Amino acid sequence: MTPFRLLLDLSGLSQREAAAFLDARPDTVVSWSSGRRTAPVGAVDEMAQLVEAQTQAAHNAIEQIAQLIEGQDEGVKIEFGYPADDYEAQALGFPTPSAWGAMAARVVAKFPGRIRLVPRGSTPATAAAIEAHEGRAVSPAPY
Repeated sequence: MTPFRLLLDLSGLSQREAAAFLDARPDTVVSWSSGRRTAPVGAVDEMAQLVEAQTQAAHNAIEQIAQLIEGQDEGVKIEFGYPADDYEAQALGFPTPSAWGAMAARVVAKFPGRIRLVPRGSTPATAAAIEAHEGRAVSPAPY
């Protein structure tokens, strides 16, 4: 096990995704992961920064969710919108949906049974949250 491989596993990226993220060849990432070649400091730093960003995002989400559910019935679920593609993931600050998923796993682990994962924009609440986050006018819910 190499430090690069540990960061790769923690990030949630596949080797192919890591190659694209790091602008490296896929076979190079395989070599770094297996220890045949030592990953350059810059690649390790970029992976460490991604993992740190995931950790910080998870921490922020955990704090917000804890405030939302404080004093509520255990049966209340929190919708957590996931990105369907790289574009949506990147709009949320993650290179891929799997990198977002690695962050979300940390959140889900803190609230077992309370989180409901839904595609972003699939409900009026998530659509309104996306519009508000992106600074667009919020459309009224079609009820």
